[in-house]
Amino acid sequence: MKIGDGFKARLEFVLEQVVQSLSHGGDHDTRVLVARRLLDAAQAGVVKREDLNRIAQEALSDALKTPKSA
Repeated sequence: MKIGDGFKARLEFVLEQVVQSLSHGGDHDTRVLVARRLLDAAQAGVVKREDLNRIAQEALSDALKTPKSA
């Protein structure tokens, strides 16, 4: 699936919405993990904002469970 500008804006909106509660919007690695999951879902045909939001929340939860290396 080719992702157009309008849909990219939807993905960015969902990403920002999910990480807004984190200090400074989250660290780079966390944002990358959430964005990658959103992109993978979109390429698999997930288009509804509520589905994307759920996927992003799950990705964020996974990212926060993963210990950061020192």
